[in-house]
Amino acid sequence: MIYLEVRLPDIPGSLIELIKPVSQNGGNIHGILHHHDKKINNMIPVNIWFELSEELIEVSLKNIKKGLMEKNIQLIKISVGSKNKILTFILTGHVFDTDITETIKRLDSKNIKVLELHAKFTEIDEISSVLMKVEFPEDMTKFELTNEIEKICKEKNLFLIRS
Repeated sequence: MIYLEVRLPDIPGSLIELIKPVSQNGGNIHGILHHHDKKINNMIPVNIWFELSEELIEVSLKNIKKGLMEKNIQLIKISVGSKNKILTFILTGHVFDTDITETIKRLDSKNIKVLELHAKFTEIDEISSVLMKVEFPEDMTKFELTNEIEKICKEKNLFLIRS
C-alpha cells in the first residue's frame, strides 16, 4: 500500500488533478480523505492510499511524483508499505443519522484511518449496517482501538460487531 499526503487548493477540479497521475501510472486507489476542517490558506490536506504492482512500483512512484510536481500539487509525505495494523468491524444502528462523517473524523483524529466503508442503506427510520475497515498505528493495541470505537458507539447508541 502506498500512502500519499498532499495539500490541494480548495477549488473545483483539484482532486481530479491529484488522481490523474496516480491512475495513469497504474495506481489502484483504495481511498481518499479530504480534511476540509484543517484548511489553511485555502489549502486542504488530502490523504490518498493506493496499490501499485510490485514490478512497477519504483518507476510508477517516480512518475507520480513528477506528475504531481508538474501540476503544482504540494507533496507532503509519501510512504510505501505500513507498520500499521488493520481491523474490520460492523456498526449497526442509526449510523447515518448520528453522522458517519463525524465518526470518521473522530477516528482520524486518533490516527485511525478508514480504508474501506461499505453500507447497507435502509429506510430512514430503520437501522443501518456499515462495514468499516480501518488501519491503526503499530503503537496502538487492538484493545485501545476497540475502546475508541466502543466509546463512539456508546455516545451514538450504535452496536459494534468485531472479530
